[in-house]
Amino acid sequence: MIAKIIEGRSFAGCVGYALKKDSEIIHANGLRTDSEKTIVQDFNFQRMLNPRLGKAVGHIILSWNTADKDMLNNDIMISSAKRYLSKMGIRDTQCLMVRHHDRKHDHIHIIFNRVNDHGKTISNSNGRYKSFKACKELNAMYGFKQSEGKRNVNRGRLKGNDRTKYQIYDTVKTGIRNSKNWTELQNYIRYKGVEMQFKYRSSSAEIQGISFSKDGQVFRGSAIDRSLSYSQIDKALNGIDNSKELYYTPFTDSPASLSADNSIGKAIGEVASALFSIPDIVPEQEDPLIKKRKKKENYRLKR
Repeated sequence: MIAKIIEGRSFAGCVGYALKKDSEIIHANGLRTDSEKTIVQDFNFQRMLNPRLGKAVGHIILSWNTADKDMLNNDIMISSAKRYLSKMGIRDTQCLMVRHHDRKHDHIHIIFNRVNDHGKTISNSNGRYKSFKACKELNAMYGFKQSEGKRNVNRGRLKGNDRTKYQIYDTVKTGIRNSKNWTELQNYIRYKGVEMQFKYRSSSAEIQGISFSKDGQVFRGSAIDRSLSYSQIDKALNGIDNSKELYYTPFTDSPASLSADNSIGKAIGEVASALFSIPDIVPEQEDPLIKKRKKKENYRLKR
């Protein structure tokens, strides 16, 4: 079982999508399910308890591996979904669970109100981390097949941000396999139309994180996949310390704005690297030659 978390502003749009053809309402809490119209009305009525919250629509898609098909039924899906929501801290609020039958893999859409029954906002802090942990625990509890990651995702069905994320994922993973250090990785993915930018700790050259961009869209590495965080990529590059190569700020132009002349782009990259790289400076107090010179000078002064 895996989960995808979405937030939005329109209950009408979300409910309308969930209740499409080949759908089945398997659970509802705090809602009249007479029609799509009454469901949306009830969601919006409770939403007015906290009108300042813009993205009040909570939407989670729980999907199971095709290998789990024989063990799944509505009761199992509802049970695991309720446990998932509890682990996510989503409780005391309206909720709708809709099962779709239009894919090979079983999945349900959970729509919930981020304005709870008491008018308080349901937090979305650390949602992706909590979701990953919850799915892992529930897979072990129910015996669901653990996802094998992004390798088996049907790329042809992806659209928008998801499509771009997977394009970046595939490019960077291939680049890591074919690179010995950060410079080679950067050159490879840039050739494929992907840029990477580094986040530095305030007032220092210490790298804190990494992000990737393609077609004007920017994503944190860890938001694309946990394996694309700065620390994980650094480990994958054979554990080589290449931090000195990253002291200059990489280009932030989108691939569309890059020059068509690859030789010019390469030359500019080499010049930028030479101009903005910072040499490896040894602190004065750790240099034995400087210490020795200081001792001689102090000795002369005393005499």
